[in-house]
Amino acid sequence: MRREHQDETFDDPAAVLAAVAAARGPLTFVRCDLRELRLRDADLSEIAFVDCAMDGVDLTGARLAETVFTGCRLMGARFERVGGLGFRLERCNLFAANLIGVPLPHADLTGCRLAEAVLRAADLRWAIFDGCDLRDADLIDAQLEGADLRGADLGPCDVPRLRALRGALITPAQAGAIVEDLAGVVVSPA
Repeated sequence: MRREHQDETFDDPAAVLAAVAAARGPLTFVRCDLRELRLRDADLSEIAFVDCAMDGVDLTGARLAETVFTGCRLMGARFERVGGLGFRLERCNLFAANLIGVPLPHADLTGCRLAEAVLRAADLRWAIFDGCDLRDADLIDAQLEGADLRGADLGPCDVPRLRALRGALITPAQAGAIVEDLAGVVVSPA
């Protein structure tokens, strides 16, 4: 049976970890305030966060096996060195979040706001970015083989950013916009 916490404010990481331990299994936090919590190296496996305020949360090194974030505000959150299979981000605001090296192959990131996020060395192979905002996201060394960026807002593109997109799928319109950004030419239909 899944336990649930609704509309609660957690200002101490120990209170979150105590709730996790007490649940002894799947747990859901709904519309909870978890901003600025330091949950480094915590085991948050099988937890669902739904519509939670988690700005500035530090999840560095956390175990996120089967952890799901849905509709959460995670602006400036830190996800470096997270581990665990099945970690998901769904329709989340990850503006300026640090996702260095995050493992999200085959992820459906539809509707996520990743503007100004740091995705360096992230594994995003075959991920779907439909409706995503990737303006000014740092994609240097990200693995984007087969990543579907056709429905994403890529924003302006310079040469390093173009190199970072290697292997990703984009539309002819996106390619035209990139050429216009890089060369200052106008791409028009034949």
